[in-house]
Amino acid sequence: MSLRRSWDVGAARPPERRAGLVIGLAQLPLRPLLSLLARPRWRGTEQLPATGAAIACGNHLSAVDPFCYGHLLQAHGIAPRFLAKDSLFRLPGLGALLRSARQIPVRRGTSRSGDALEHARAALGRGEVIMIFPEGSYTRDRELWPMQGRLGAARLALSTGAPLLPIASWGGRRLWPVGSPLPHPGPDRRVEMLVGAPYTVQRRPEETEQQAALRITEELMATIAQLLGELRGQQPPAVLHDGRRDAHRPEAGRPQRGYRAWEQRA
Repeated sequence: MSLRRSWDVGAARPPERRAGLVIGLAQLPLRPLLSLLARPRWRGTEQLPATGAAIACGNHLSAVDPFCYGHLLQAHGIAPRFLAKDSLFRLPGLGALLRSARQIPVRRGTSRSGDALEHARAALGRGEVIMIFPEGSYTRDRELWPMQGRLGAARLALSTGAPLLPIASWGGRRLWPVGSPLPHPGPDRRVEMLVGAPYTVQRRPEETEQQAALRITEELMATIAQLLGELRGQQPPAVLHDGRRDAHRPEAGRPQRGYRAWEQRA
């Protein structure tokens, strides 16, 4: 990877990999800062596609994750394009920056919730890489394994033929605990990431689209959990936590008082 392509200088990248002015300027302070705070250790980066569409999917531990996944992608010549909750786009200043950076808002629980998938399909059609957190929220598993995923990534892969690209991240919760307004850097805190092999999916003849999406999502989250297990040196659980059963479900607009204190202890 050349420095010019990594930093998106001139015409070093093809159009579908260009990050644009906002990310191009933001990376100047953010990448050195993240290198100091997170001290990232990346493995499997040869799996990141130099060309063509892909749906990158990762586990979600803390507020630092979008920065760390974005750093990984941008440093390897890929414009970071996230599907993110629409509440971020309503924040003064930040919303305008996110739109200018061509990030994609997800309007959960509304009649326009499908708009995000349409915008994502369009981006994939242009050969871009999009980044999704299939869990839809920080994991609520007490051992910090991934939860069972939502179906959006699988539906995109089925409808577009774009490969799924599983990625696991570890260390973000210690670096930036949930509920803290700022990260807590330290010499024993770093973010490790492992990129898995991209793979394509398709519906089996006996399956409906819904059944295929459920199966593919289960397989995807199991793959991410296995990658995370490699980073942690542990075996992931055979059955991932089902967040749909939780009383606290911010991804579905169901917060619960007192949950933040529990999550900080987890």
